[in-house]
Amino acid sequence: MSAPYPRDRIAAATAALCDGGIVLVVAETGDGYRGDLVAAAERIGADTVNAMTTIGCGPTYVAMPSVALDGLEIPPADPTATGPARARFRVSVGLAGDEGPGIRASHRAKTVRALADPSSTPRDFTRPGQIFPLGCAAGGVLAVPAPPEAAVDLVELAGLWPAGVLCEVCGADGELARLAELLELGRRHGIPVVLIEDLVGHRKRELCRVRECGTARIPLPMGEFRAFGFTDGFGRDHIAFVHGEPATSAAPLVRVHIECLFGDALGSARCGCGAKLRCALERIARAGDGVLVYVRSRESGVRMLARVLPAGWQTSAGTAHPVEHGDLHSAFDIVEHLGLREIRLLCDGAEEPFVPDQVRIVERVPLSAGIGSPARDAAGIGSAS
Repeated sequence: MSAPYPRDRIAAATAALCDGGIVLVVAETGDGYRGDLVAAAERIGADTVNAMTTIGCGPTYVAMPSVALDGLEIPPADPTATGPARARFRVSVGLAGDEGPGIRASHRAKTVRALADPSSTPRDFTRPGQIFPLGCAAGGVLAVPAPPEAAVDLVELAGLWPAGVLCEVCGADGELARLAELLELGRRHGIPVVLIEDLVGHRKRELCRVRECGTARIPLPMGEFRAFGFTDGFGRDHIAFVHGEPATSAAPLVRVHIECLFGDALGSARCGCGAKLRCALERIARAGDGVLVYVRSRESGVRMLARVLPAGWQTSAGTAHPVEHGDLHSAFDIVEHLGLREIRLLCDGAEEPFVPDQVRIVERVPLSAGIGSPARDAAGIGSAS
């Protein structure tokens, strides 16, 4: 599935759900692939229920946050179950007061819409019934990358109530459909196809987006900088140190620095992070215009100890700390927010090359040439030039 791009597939899927349509969610399993037809519970009609069960050939499930099912007093299907299965699988339900057999598509559609109605109460449902509720983990696919969580996430991304209808797709032989069969099914019926891994990546990317939350003047030994504060979807704070007027400069210097408590604050000789930070600030100050984006690490100082201490305390200035691509997305979102479009990126040879989609890197400028050994720098007997 090389085309369209993942974000285009997500956009096509959410648009279809908004219109009351169906999407196909594909998950990789240990022995192949699993496909689930998904629709928005609050927009479901009898025709959609009938189409899902005809195409998918499986029972109808409704995925909802577990807390919502608890509020409707829908108990676990197996009261003796423990662990995730207890919250996942619930007693089947029907709609109270709806006359006739519950197997009808119209009856199932009404039951599904009632489950997605925030005004519904426990008395609105009978047990057992023809609809099987599934409790979903808080955090969606970022917590559990499974079809029920994917259904709820997609419906929420479409701006609808977080309840999704699922019907598993069987192959022609009645077993799990192969990937080629799933893709052909989507093409034949005009159904948008979404891989769960695409949805996970999309949600992580959205959490990495930043918003500006304040600014201050920061005089540093290298010169005067303005500090712009940003917060991402994980609740972490990042800072952009801006010198001069980089937004009006042609391809200003930019450095992305990932927080390192021991190197930045304590001058650890284990790494060259503190030296790189000071060198980058000096290079930007000398250039007249530029930005250093200081990205908060996902590791606390305590968790860093578990990674750093067992390796010993030999100096290894050339070793780069592991960097999440999401952190780099946040950093370049900040660069874009500051009005920069083309930049010269200060980078170290040990760092993994990264190509952002927010700005264009016209040149990668080596940073290491201006750095002495971290031990000399920490002792005050070496300086970046």
